[in-house]
Amino acid sequence: MSNRIRVLLADDTLIAREGWKKILETASDIEIVGEAETAAMAVNKANVLKPDVLLMDLLWFGDDTAGWRAIREIKQKHGVNIRVIAVTAYERLIADARRAEADSVLEKTFTRDQLLSEIRVQANRSKDTFSAPDHLAASALLTDRELQVLQLVEEGHGDKEIANLLGIAPTTAKNHVKSILEKLNAKNRTQAVSIARANGLLK
Repeated sequence: MSNRIRVLLADDTLIAREGWKKILETASDIEIVGEAETAAMAVNKANVLKPDVLLMDLLWFGDDTAGWRAIREIKQKHGVNIRVIAVTAYERLIADARRAEADSVLEKTFTRDQLLSEIRVQANRSKDTFSAPDHLAASALLTDRELQVLQLVEEGHGDKEIANLLGIAPTTAKNHVKSILEKLNAKNRTQAVSIARANGLLK
């Protein structure tokens, strides 16, 4: 298939890359174009292969800065042409990834469906922003947790309140909201709720 989503995998551990590969190889619309074992290699391979999506670990051989520095370099050169999904098990690294302009962040507790959905969402964003008729397709990719967060947003809760109600960290709640806005192509929380209501996601 010539229109498959081209994905580059970047993590310093073989077990992580192999795990991602096993998931992605189950999707007929996704093609793995390469792997990177170091952050520098990720930059080089991104420049050469020009993937649609880069799955990028944030902690490299104990270095907290390697991941976000590589992301910043890639985004400065390629912009929206390469969508970067940062992957991490450490919440402390998420803010730096956002500042480096990572397009989204996934915690390493993600499920198969969450990973595939996020790759597809970001690949679609690479081509164009969602038009109105595409809102439903985008919103259908919200995870169960994001739907919970969205319900609480509709009720008027802020990030701290959402975190307390769901038993998660405030930064995690904030990241969920950011992901919801991106997936729904919403400029703010109010618009996200309106789009969700229009598509029957909120009762």
